[in-house]
Amino acid sequence: MTSLEDLLKSDEFKLLSFLITSARGCVDEPQLYGPLRLVDAAARLITIWEKEGKAPPEILKLRDLIEEKEYSVMYSEEEFIQFLDELSKELAKLIKEKA
Repeated sequence: MTSLEDLLKSDEFKLLSFLITSARGCVDEPQLYGPLRLVDAAARLITIWEKEGKAPPEILKLRDLIEEKEYSVMYSEEEFIQFLDELSKELAKLIKEKA
């Protein structure tokens, strides 16, 4: 069994902490920051998988897309929403191709 001290240092715990503090932040932040935080969490999860050797190139491309476009929310809501649509389509393609 993993000790609490070890768990607190893990990437998974860092992701958990991000999700909990993001939930609180979403209460006071602009509406589109919620989706921003969700795609940021997705990129963090992909990074965890990459460190564990579990992220194929197709998944890494999703993270690259996130990192390239996630902050468009800061200057264009329309562009950010288009990015979310694009990201969703890319995910759907992966699922459809491999299912």
